Amino acid sequence: MGVRGSSLAALLGIFVTAISAAAQEPQDLSTLSRDDVLALQRRLVDAGCYNGPLDGNTGPALSQAIKICPVQQPFLSIETGMHTAPIVGIATDAACRLAATASHDKTVRMWSLPDGRLLRTQRLPIGDGNLGKVYTVAVSSDGKWVAAGGWDAIYAIGDPNKRDGIYLFDSATGTQVRHIGSFGNVLNHIVFSPDNKLIAVTLGGNEGVRVVDIASGREVMSDRQYGAQSYGFAFARDGMMYTVSYDGFLRQYGPDFVLKNKVTLPGGQQPLSVAVDPEGKRLAIGYFDTTAVDIVDAKTLKPIAAADNRNTEYNLGSLAWSPDGQYLYGAGRFRAFLNGAWRHPIRKWTRDGQQVGSDVPVSENTVTLANCADAIAFGAQDPAWGMLRTDGTAVTLGLARIPDMRAKRGTAFVVSADGTRLRFGLGIGEDRPVLFDLASGLTEALGPTPPDLHPPTITGINIAKWEGEFNPTLDGKPLGIDQYELSRSLTIRPDRTGFLLGTEFRLRAYTVEGKLRWSQQAPSLTFGVNLARDGEIAIAAYGDGTIRWYRWSDGKPLLSLFVHKDDKRWVAWTPTGYYMASPGAEDLIGWHVNRGWEQQADFFPVARFRNQFNRPDIVRLVLQTLDESAAVRQANATSRRAEQTTTILAQLPPVIRLKDYDNGGTYSFSSENLSLDYELRSPSGKAVDRIDVMVDGRPQQAVGLSMRSADSAQVRTDKINVTFPKHDVDVALIAWSGEIASEAARFKLKWTGQQESDLLKPKLYALVVGVSDYVEPDLKLAYAAKDAADFGKVLQAQSGGMYGTVTIKLLTDTKVTRDSIVEGLAWLEQQVTSRDIGIVFLAGHGVNDEKLNYWYLPYDASLANLRTRGVVQDDIRRTLRNLAGKAILFLDTCHAGQVMKVAARSADTDQTAMINDFIKAENGVIVFASSQGKEVSVELKDVQNGAFTKALIEGIGDGKANLLNKGNITPSQLDAFVVERVKELTHGTQHPVMSKPDTVPDFPFAIVRK
Repeated sequence: MGVRGSSLAALLGIFVTAISAAAQEPQDLSTLSRDDVLALQRRLVDAGCYNGPLDGNTGPALSQAIKICPVQQPFLSIETGMHTAPIVGIATDAACRLAATASHDKTVRMWSLPDGRLLRTQRLPIGDGNLGKVYTVAVSSDGKWVAAGGWDAIYAIGDPNKRDGIYLFDSATGTQVRHIGSFGNVLNHIVFSPDNKLIAVTLGGNEGVRVVDIASGREVMSDRQYGAQSYGFAFARDGMMYTVSYDGFLRQYGPDFVLKNKVTLPGGQQPLSVAVDPEGKRLAIGYFDTTAVDIVDAKTLKPIAAADNRNTEYNLGSLAWSPDGQYLYGAGRFRAFLNGAWRHPIRKWTRDGQQVGSDVPVSENTVTLANCADAIAFGAQDPAWGMLRTDGTAVTLGLARIPDMRAKRGTAFVVSADGTRLRFGLGIGEDRPVLFDLASGLTEALGPTPPDLHPPTITGINIAKWEGEFNPTLDGKPLGIDQYELSRSLTIRPDRTGFLLGTEFRLRAYTVEGKLRWSQQAPSLTFGVNLARDGEIAIAAYGDGTIRWYRWSDGKPLLSLFVHKDDKRWVAWTPTGYYMASPGAEDLIGWHVNRGWEQQADFFPVARFRNQFNRPDIVRLVLQTLDESAAVRQANATSRRAEQTTTILAQLPPVIRLKDYDNGGTYSFSSENLSLDYELRSPSGKAVDRIDVMVDGRPQQAVGLSMRSADSAQVRTDKINVTFPKHDVDVALIAWSGEIASEAARFKLKWTGQQESDLLKPKLYALVVGVSDYVEPDLKLAYAAKDAADFGKVLQAQSGGMYGTVTIKLLTDTKVTRDSIVEGLAWLEQQVTSRDIGIVFLAGHGVNDEKLNYWYLPYDASLANLRTRGVVQDDIRRTLRNLAGKAILFLDTCHAGQVMKVAARSADTDQTAMINDFIKAENGVIVFASSQGKEVSVELKDVQNGAFTKALIEGIGDGKANLLNKGNITPSQLDAFVVERVKELTHGTQHPVMSKPDTVPDFPFAIVRK
């Protein structure tokens, strides 16, 4: 069969893996509890692999099911709403309404055109390493089907009769139709026939090409007489077929699938792609090994012209014809120096190969093209994707959201002695520097590099050829890394007893003699390495945007970090999934759980498992203990928590899907009464007891269910009748298994019925609380009570404008007790109707207990009496969640420095976990917080307010947050103003945050008062 896989991928250094969650499903089934075994059995029934009894007992039938089914161990993966690894395939329908992209991140994403909105993420079965990487995608011309493939995870089961097939999906629902074929090697290229009845694939190794009938899955054509891998296949409208292969040949097949002709080509020895013009008269051939583009006669296969390839570097291996056949477009590894930078452009030629106009830069990495009606779609390995319009302008519709880890060498990747603080750029090298501190979180790295952070050491041992070469040496002798494994980064231990080498594929640790101590498979290219703790901790910066810590002694992973390139949200996690995250960042990683070969996999953000896995205390201990298990034991001993042993599979939330409404889609409605058809299942096997209907992020109605545990392996289909308000709304359905909530099935409704005059203004109710004069002398603050009073006045001024009335319940200093706050919360819940807005404002001290629960401190509370006099976050969340109208929480409570002075024991004052809890879709609360992480909120003597409240007063009261000049202020506008104003007031030491559930639309909640 030859070498399995793609030499192109190897040469380009593309090596991306899923993040494996070790120890979530032990290989020894005897270690699982009965409930865990039962959950696994139900999962395998859903996957179509198990037909034994659902009894929670192990046995031969269960063991056999595990062998033939996709691995059920969950995988922890990054999710940003965009690909996190190179896009290597793109396809569209004929009408240019749908685009599909394929990536080495093991997903296919479908996008609406021309707006570029993400419709859904298709998740194929995956495994460790390469298993599940997607190399190619195709869309039928009518847009009905999407086909994808690559390095199939089915290879893992070792069954030669089920190996490397096509995954076929319904584009409208995302439902997988079938897994077609067993082709014997990776799928490099997939294409539909013009009548959408056939699918052709080209394969790795020397497996050649196949054509299958979609309806039956039957193989109707096979040619295995290829001398190397093939990447190009094209159908002509008259039924002729053309392929190219690295064996140097262009092949022509008739409509009867018989080989008609086979010729070598003048442009190069490794033809990569073939594109046939709309009339079926000309072929364009691109190459991997040269910059040539040949145009040949489709009938005779004789050369007609060579396209103008002047001023090109690398290849133009991807080609597409315009719909009228008058123009040819080319791209690939081809790059040019344009507008002062090296970029990867698209070139345009006439049908005879004469260049038309200037090259159009579209990417910083290799580009792939696809026809799209009167435009050209492009995908790039940044990752990025977009459209080249007929007027020659390019628009990028999807852009990488991962940090660019290229050139993380020298001062671009510096770390503290203990490994807990590091500085790096979110862009190439040192561009857009940030400072991550495991204790306090992420901040912009203003000013010079702190002197206590050190760069990697690259001197002291004679290592050469490690900067971008294939054969690094030690004392002139090759280190013997793998073929195609380009060396990227180096650091040497302080005691000169060893060194760390980062490559395309691996992170490698060596002794000073050049003996390999260990190597770890890299999730992507290893662009930077460093060491800490006198060389006992290894740290690597990878092309997937992650930074990862390892134990030097054996290479065991300790910790991972991901930072969103644009909004700087971040999440850090341990190998088994304990995590800490900045506000709103819990959706950046999640668990991928395979179902069957015929079903799309499930994906659950880590927020769904917050109660067990949101453990900042464990994350912060890992680099101290150098062992995750030890960190867990130490953290549990401190917090008096019992060890959690429930597996992920046993606590998976329900999955709900609307049948007639795409997730995130927009639909018109003219009658307020709608019937919503849904599908529901429970992957864990737990009973599902209700469905909540949310409108604009707030509860509209709850529908009770009795989907028993015994029925939960099946898909339930039913409908809900809902009455909606007569205006545009955001709708979400959330299913519940006890206290476990599903991800929201979301869509928008645009009202097109008769417009009704609305003479009733909403009302605003606010519970405003501030404490300066605490009983504990060391807790006293200067302006918290004044902050509350001043903020209340700002809200009161909105009466008669946006609101019919504004009612404020103001509590300050001695009036602030546990009882008064609880009574105030009850009052708020009673008053707010579905038309109104409820606000809670808290100024003073807040603190976390040993179990990380957040408590607000009334005037007579302290750390010693939290449970009798403090107000816990559950009380606040319960009220805000139950409000009939919109809910906003303002927190100015992170005055941690004073609390620490009176603490008889250590106190954690990080309110991040509370914020993330409140902004879950099922709670629907918008949260403004004065600071992030463990930052202290600043009080300003010159203005006699806290910096955060001062910014709120200016933003709302003075109208300065009216950033769009429309006379009103939305939460997003207020957030943008407050962030910059607080930064200015505190000279960059305090960073407010606003977090909002995706189900809650941005809305005006204040107007500018003249």
